[in-house]
Amino acid sequence: MTDTTQAPSNDKLTELVRRAPLSFVGTVTRAGGTSLAAIPVEAHNERTAVVRVDEVLHAPEAFRQLAGGEVTVQLAADGELMEVGTAAVFFTEGMVYGDGLGVVEVARLPVSAVLRHISLAATSADELPFSSVQRKIRNQDIAAHAAEADAVVVGTVVGLEDLGLAGFSEHAPHWWRAAVEISIVEHGELEIGPSTFLYPSSTDIRWREVPNPQAGQEALWLLHETEGDLAGYAPFRLLHHDDVQPVQKLAVLQEGA
Repeated sequence: MTDTTQAPSNDKLTELVRRAPLSFVGTVTRAGGTSLAAIPVEAHNERTAVVRVDEVLHAPEAFRQLAGGEVTVQLAADGELMEVGTAAVFFTEGMVYGDGLGVVEVARLPVSAVLRHISLAATSADELPFSSVQRKIRNQDIAAHAAEADAVVVGTVVGLEDLGLAGFSEHAPHWWRAAVEISIVEHGELEIGPSTFLYPSSTDIRWREVPNPQAGQEALWLLHETEGDLAGYAPFRLLHHDDVQPVQKLAVLQEGA
C-alpha cells in the first residue's frame, strides 16, 4: 500500500496511474457500507466504504463524469481504515458495475499530493489532472515499442497495392504493399528515398487493430522484418496497433536516446 503521509515522486505517481485504471479524490460518506445491491450484506465489513467522488483524476471515457456521485470502495487489505468525512486520493480498479460502481483500492495518497496536478488541469476544460501523466506513460510505451522494431522511419505513402495472395483461412491477413518515400531514418537498414512495406488489410480480430496506411499519409513508421516467402514482396511490415505514429512522436524517441 502506498505511503499516505507524503507526496510520491514523479516515477511513483506514473507507476500508480499505470497500475490503476481509475483515480479520484473522494470523501468517505459511509464506513463499512456499500451503495450496491450487487454486493451482498455479508460482504459489508470494515474494509468497505461508500465514497463521494469529489474530482476524477484519470479514468476511462465512460467514467470521466463520476464527480458528485458515490462509489463503493473495497479498501486495500494493508491500508488504514477510513472514517466518515475523511478525504483521500484513491487509485482503483473495477470490481462491480451495474446499479452503481464498485472498485477495489490499489493505492491511496493524501489530497495534498495531487493539488499541483489539479491546479494545472483547471486551465483546460478537456484535461483531467493526470492527463499529463497518462501522456508520459503513452510516450514511454511508444519508445519501448520502437526499441523493439527493426526499423523506424518517417515517410510519406505514395502508393498502395493489393498483393492478391491466397488466403486459406478466415484469419488470413490479406497483405497489401505500401510504397513509401522515406525522409528520415531513425534506425534500421533502410535509406532515404523509395521503399516498401507490407500491412494486413484483414478486419479479422487478429489483424483489425493494425493501422492501414492511406495514400499521401506522412507518419512515423515502426517496421518489423518480413519473414519467409513474404520477404520477397517487401523487407518490412506493420504488425501492431502502435506501428504507425504521428511524425511529432519522433521527438519522443530522440529525447529518450
